[in-house]
Amino acid sequence: MRRKVVYKSTAIRAIIIFFAIIAILSVFPLRIWQRTITERGGGEIVQTSDRINDYHDVVQKFIAQYDRLESIDIYLEDVELGNYMSMVFYNENMEQIYQRFVYLRDASLPGYINVRVGLDLNVGETYTMIINGAFSTFYVAFEHSGEDTSPYFVSFAYHDTTVEGLQLAAGYNYRQPITKSMSLLIIAGIILVAALLIIIEKLTDRERRNKLVTVHQVVKTVGNPIAAIGTLAMMILIYPLKYFDQRPLENAFLELGVVIAAVLVFYAINHESDATLDVKLWHNFKNFTQMGLIAAAVWFCCEYMNALYTIYQTLAERKEMIFLLLFLCISIPFSRIKSLRNLIYLIVAGGIGIWYRMGHLVPADEKEYDLKNAALTYGIIIAVLAGFLILNFAAEIYYRIKGREEYLEKRTGFKISVFGILLLVFFAVLIVFRNTRWWGVVLAVFVAGLMVTYALYGFKEYPELILGGLLLNFVVSMGYCWMYRSFAAFNTGRYAFVFHTVTVTAEYMTVMECASAVLLLYKIYTIRDEKSFKARFRYLWKEFILFGFVTAYMIFTISRTSYLACAVMFICMLAITATDCHSGRLRYLGIQVGTMALAVILCFPAAFALQRIFPALVAHPKKFLIETGNFGLYGGGQPDNHLYMNIERFVDLFSEKILGVDIMDYNYPEDIANFNDAGYSTVGENGVPLTEYQSMTMCYSLPEIVASSQTSPEIRQYLLDTGGAELLENMRLEEERLEAERLEAEAAAQEAENASNVEESGEEINSDDLTDAKEPSDDTADSQNDENQDGEESSDNAQGTDGIEEFSNGRITIFKSYLQQMTPFGHDEMGAVLPTGEIAIHAHNTYIQVMFDHGILAGIVFLFMMAFAFFAGAKYYVKNRDEVSGALLPFAMTVGFGIAALSEWVFQLSNPMAIALVLSLMPITFKKIK
Repeated sequence: MRRKVVYKSTAIRAIIIFFAIIAILSVFPLRIWQRTITERGGGEIVQTSDRINDYHDVVQKFIAQYDRLESIDIYLEDVELGNYMSMVFYNENMEQIYQRFVYLRDASLPGYINVRVGLDLNVGETYTMIINGAFSTFYVAFEHSGEDTSPYFVSFAYHDTTVEGLQLAAGYNYRQPITKSMSLLIIAGIILVAALLIIIEKLTDRERRNKLVTVHQVVKTVGNPIAAIGTLAMMILIYPLKYFDQRPLENAFLELGVVIAAVLVFYAINHESDATLDVKLWHNFKNFTQMGLIAAAVWFCCEYMNALYTIYQTLAERKEMIFLLLFLCISIPFSRIKSLRNLIYLIVAGGIGIWYRMGHLVPADEKEYDLKNAALTYGIIIAVLAGFLILNFAAEIYYRIKGREEYLEKRTGFKISVFGILLLVFFAVLIVFRNTRWWGVVLAVFVAGLMVTYALYGFKEYPELILGGLLLNFVVSMGYCWMYRSFAAFNTGRYAFVFHTVTVTAEYMTVMECASAVLLLYKIYTIRDEKSFKARFRYLWKEFILFGFVTAYMIFTISRTSYLACAVMFICMLAITATDCHSGRLRYLGIQVGTMALAVILCFPAAFALQRIFPALVAHPKKFLIETGNFGLYGGGQPDNHLYMNIERFVDLFSEKILGVDIMDYNYPEDIANFNDAGYSTVGENGVPLTEYQSMTMCYSLPEIVASSQTSPEIRQYLLDTGGAELLENMRLEEERLEAERLEAEAAAQEAENASNVEESGEEINSDDLTDAKEPSDDTADSQNDENQDGEESSDNAQGTDGIEEFSNGRITIFKSYLQQMTPFGHDEMGAVLPTGEIAIHAHNTYIQVMFDHGILAGIVFLFMMAFAFFAGAKYYVKNRDEVSGALLPFAMTVGFGIAALSEWVFQLSNPMAIALVLSLMPITFKKIK
């Protein structure tokens, strides 16, 4: 494609049309072009507020008129002390959704200050905005509120007291797409400009029309300026504008990442070689569609893992199955599909499906009716696709039986292997001992369909197809993260990618690490005789970059599960590929390890910088319901917020979590102007200045400052006048309440003890009981001593296992509970009873969980299947590495899955790791008949 020749005039017209289409799409449907709609209360400013500080706030409730609040203009009268204002938003349920500090010292006062918010709202809902001091004292303005003002500002309060007839003097700036008429006008203008440019091109320089250029020359002419402008813009934003951070080290690292990313982009635009995988595979529409279907199925696996309610899990499962079945359908040769039989089936099945749907729609007055109807629709589509496959399988088998002699003469195709039989046995056991679980039946049916498809039709370069689908999902997911998923520095600080938990991210990244490593090692194998690094890089640069970015995101998780699985997987992969060369194995190993290491070293800064920069620029972060904290990142108004991940914080977390070393005491506050160069706060609550001693001893709360001997009488009186007296009185009353409760509890306990003593003293004592009491016999004493010694030894053993228990995050106790409650036929529920009486969610071990859910026999077969897959995968690679691209996949995926399964539950219909495994195992389930 890159070497294809076109006329220069044709290329120019194509470029004009291309950019015109991009511009039109930006207007609609992307609707990037925006307008600002400012809404105000409508009243006149009538008074200045009393002091607003750390203990006195203003609360303004308002109804959202549009779905994007871009900024707020707040009228600020004066700043008395301090530097910042705190702004917090709550939704209708009073759940915090946004928080930020606003620097006040560069504002022109009195007057309006513009506060960027960038918050997505639900139109018609009531939101609460609270403004108070952040170690500061300042004044805002109030305007009157009445029948002549906007009804969208519903209530106002100062210091927890509702104030009638007033509201905060502010303007609310909403961002909305431009109107339809303006959109049509702009689109018409774009079309007109494009037409004029094409006409001008046709009328000028006739000699250019006959000049030939390659597609690659066109790509370079257009791509290089765009890449240069983008790179320069990002570098200027980082420094000198310091748009993302103020610290020199962080800006230097971001600049490094942008420069590396730019070098990679420029190489991609200007390189001459186009050798990645099988060119026909990637450029074949059918194969690329199959990759897209695999990527979509994995996407909905991820959606399932993120779902918090059963209905959403059901929807995700069904969407996943639709795309997996479509993958099987499109694997049937087109010559078989385009038959009258299939056309009739689709018409009849589609009609029946529509009739069934209309008769089973959930009424609109029922809860979640839309979701249930969507699930019904997806179920019907699954049934139609499954019937389509069965019909075509039956027809293919019939034709083969009918023409048996012809197929025997050809002696081509596949026959099931020993591992394939073992795989079927495992799923048969899974079905028999399903114990109320139907996902295993669905997975078994899909695997059976995949095996039949593989046996009847085969796949062109099957491992490469699976690798392409998995990595296409990663690339799309990474693009989504660049748009919407910020890299937070706190609340674990481990990057969850497209998931709400890092555990699932670790499983997903292990799969992608496996796919990218298999691809890279395959390309290294194909050019193993090349001596020059430059020649090798020209051939494998895409796989090099892909592996580097996948590994970078895997590192971002700071997950020991993922690190361990990938480390073991790499060791096994390098061990098996050591057989690639009969001589020079050490050099070959050095090339493999060096290439992989260099990819990570180069791509880590680039991935880090892009993941830090892009979400802050897009400013439309997406979060999951269970993700808490980091409220400063939920809006789009703070690209330099300290809650974004930075390299210092990452190094601190990595060293602590993975290396067990605390190399720094990271502390970078959001209100940086309140701190001196030594990192000590220079202001206390309400904005009062601190002495050097108070600063170094971190004495900054109001009660501490008032009680401090370092505090001057003027500052002490100021604090008492600005909320301190009220605060101290409330603290005194609270202490008295707690003391009264303590004394009451002690009196009740004493009374209960006295009553118990009276009851015991009233009992009669039998003298015979006293005379019968004897000294314990020697044997009894020895027995008690032995028990005490055993108890001490058990205690010592318990102390010895504390470290293992802590390292395993409590998994050892969970494992023991599951193993103790194991049965031959499994359980209906997947949770075992823990020693605390709680029910475990799952075993955190796939082998134990399979055995617990489906019985001991199923667990044994599963273990045996995984062990057999390990050796069968190794044999398959050694035998087919020269003929099959990506032949390492079955072996590598088995290792990665097998190690991750030791500490997590990864075998389930909609777990990305389970789907990746069953897809990867197909090459070893059959033997090719030659």
